[in-house]
Amino acid sequence: MAIMSKEYYADIESVYKKPEDYELAGKGNAYIRIDAEAKVTGTAVYTDDVYLPGMYYCKLVHSPYAHALIKSIDFSEALKVPGVKGVLTGADFPEGHNLGNPEAFKELADKEPLCRKKVRMVGDEVAAVCATTEEIATYAASLVKVEYEPLEPVLDPFYSMQPDAPAIHYPGTSNLSIFTTMKAGDPDKAFAEAYYTDKHYYRTQEMVHAAIEPHGAVAKYENGEWTVWTTTQGAYVSRYWIAWGLGVPESQVRVIKPMLGGGFGGKLDVFAHELCPCLFSKMTGHPVKCILKRDEVFMCTRTRHPISFEIESAFTKEGKLLAKRCKHILDGGAYGGSGIAANTLSLICATFPYKVENIDMTARRPYTNHPASGAMRGYSACQVHFAHEIHMDEVANSLGIDPLELRRENEITPYYTGPTGLEFTSCKFDECLTAVADYIDWEHRDRYPLGSGEGVGLSGSGFMSGTGFPVLVTPHYCSSTTLVRLNREGYAVVFSGANDIGQGCDTVMTMIAAEELGLRMDEVKLIQSDTTATPWDAGSFGSRVTFLGGNACRRAVGDAKFKLLSHWAQEWGCKPQDITMKDHRVFIKGDPEKNISFNEACFGYEEKNFGRCVTGVGSFAHEGDKDIYVKNVGNYATAYSFSATAAKVTVDMETGAVTLDDFAFGHDCGRPLNIRAVEGQIEGSVLLGFGFTCYEECVYDKNGKHLNPSFRDYHFPTALDMPKIKTFICSEYDPEGPLGAKEAGEGSTAPVGSAIGNAINYATGLTLKELPITPEKLWRALQEHKKTGKTEFGAEDLPEKFANMPPLPERN
Repeated sequence: MAIMSKEYYADIESVYKKPEDYELAGKGNAYIRIDAEAKVTGTAVYTDDVYLPGMYYCKLVHSPYAHALIKSIDFSEALKVPGVKGVLTGADFPEGHNLGNPEAFKELADKEPLCRKKVRMVGDEVAAVCATTEEIATYAASLVKVEYEPLEPVLDPFYSMQPDAPAIHYPGTSNLSIFTTMKAGDPDKAFAEAYYTDKHYYRTQEMVHAAIEPHGAVAKYENGEWTVWTTTQGAYVSRYWIAWGLGVPESQVRVIKPMLGGGFGGKLDVFAHELCPCLFSKMTGHPVKCILKRDEVFMCTRTRHPISFEIESAFTKEGKLLAKRCKHILDGGAYGGSGIAANTLSLICATFPYKVENIDMTARRPYTNHPASGAMRGYSACQVHFAHEIHMDEVANSLGIDPLELRRENEITPYYTGPTGLEFTSCKFDECLTAVADYIDWEHRDRYPLGSGEGVGLSGSGFMSGTGFPVLVTPHYCSSTTLVRLNREGYAVVFSGANDIGQGCDTVMTMIAAEELGLRMDEVKLIQSDTTATPWDAGSFGSRVTFLGGNACRRAVGDAKFKLLSHWAQEWGCKPQDITMKDHRVFIKGDPEKNISFNEACFGYEEKNFGRCVTGVGSFAHEGDKDIYVKNVGNYATAYSFSATAAKVTVDMETGAVTLDDFAFGHDCGRPLNIRAVEGQIEGSVLLGFGFTCYEECVYDKNGKHLNPSFRDYHFPTALDMPKIKTFICSEYDPEGPLGAKEAGEGSTAPVGSAIGNAINYATGLTLKELPITPEKLWRALQEHKKTGKTEFGAEDLPEKFANMPPLPERN
């Protein structure tokens, strides 16, 4: 997993603390986040707080059509408005520098900074206006006249794949943006020999991230270079894409990430609101700001992929899973973006947390004229585990096996290697299942009669920790690097490119450094997310930050620590490994006479090294095949987390309203570094999963217009809907993680929806196969059940649609 030589890191690792000596990590300690005071007092600086003298403002002009040709753009009336300083169209950007994945998948590089000839979704950016005030820019943008030739919108992903569907991108080209296949073992033989086989269909919906802070950017052009403050989840990735979109070298772009008010995957891509201020700043000589309004965020950023599922499985009579056949159809929306990662992850997540040796799985991601889908917390896992875990309960019911026992029969165990090459170094899934089942009193679940309006449900899931593969491919490796400087004034400075997007990684990096150096956390200063001041980091996605960034931080600290202790070992006539650091002191283990302060230790090093201070560098990356998105075989991540959940719900059988009464969450996140942060991540995941299951959905009319692009109309749960939550941290030291940790932020979202869904199904006696399960949908299902006795609802149209899909094209 190392970037540098293993011999080099062997020296560093020799001075690491042993797990049993940790004082901060894994002790059940709860730390106040280092950014907490700034956030609660209002002194934190977000992108919209950045104000530069003489700043102008940018507003974008959006398409009202989901699919149309651009015939002409008339700026004449807008340019007459006093205070307007400039206008932009797609022609002002270098042709061919589309946003997407040009390095690995050129067919996905399909998003122009501003559309030149065609729009593919309502909200597509076609022009931009710059003015001295935001009000003037908004008014002038409303005066821009764009002549369109409307085309038939394609809103059904299954129709989109048909040969006679209108081409969304270029005439004569397929609307299938990407497809992925995974096959292992002999699934045909397994199905032929199985005692039980069945096929079921499911569907999940489109969601938005609903971060409190909208997207925005401030750009300043000076001395031939741009400085961009932006709402990004990856400063270096944003630098790459901004430079690419502008057609300039990366060295001419500096990206700074201010405090971020939530990302959840929605701030990975680069958009027009970042690129247009750059051109306007160069054009006018003034800094330029562009902050999106809420409806713009809904329409023209990214959403969670809606997925339709066909799942077929084969079991023995005793409940052993023999084989899976799966087809996943992801509605990619208008553009490619990170679609290759969504496809791949949708299949990978279907292979665990249960052992299965024989698989035949495909994922297709067709374009539609919906807003472009992208990454969202629990990327593809939330949708996949909803469908596959509801499927597990259906199989258990058909076989007459307890759903808990069916899961235990097939659960992954430590050191298992999956059919596509996933390597599980640690696994406490069984402990997670036991903890939540005991808490919810699963053994006596029949105290709630089937269909009585009350019920409990179970679910399990797994997720990657420290993925080594980028969501948005760039030429750079998906690694993390950290620099550390020890100061004789008595503190350490950590330079980390890791991006804190609200999950608390700044606190984790600080804690890792303090742990290894024997300092208090307030004696570690963190400099982060500035591409000029901090080293390379691929960004916050794929649950990689604590794992990769944390390992890089520990290695950097270890590098500096080894240099410092080597110096004093020479002075004291011992080995570096004989010296330890604790309570701001450096001393030989078992010899209190050899005892100096941290300050004195650093000063002594500098004296003997001509004033050079103690510095360290550390890098970490997952050693995987960079072509995994093409080959679809290999170990996707360095480690994997596991979760199990149990939900208790009450359904009002007259109105369809669902109340989440109680929720148990067991999470194997390795050794938790900050127990309060882990619990916070889990509690947030439960609320997100509740919204995914019962509330949230993007709704469109027949022309592709978004009907609920506001927090008033887009319903999600609030603190008032928060259930009672019991958290079980089923910790086990992972040998690959920083201080033994694994991820806790994304995997915790994956099993929530399916546990609630299974509980609702038990409470109603129905099988609901489509999300969201809103009160209206549930009420209609209950009424129809009373009239006809029907028990399965949702996804009724999918069997025919899957049956009529065209064959997969040949792989180039």
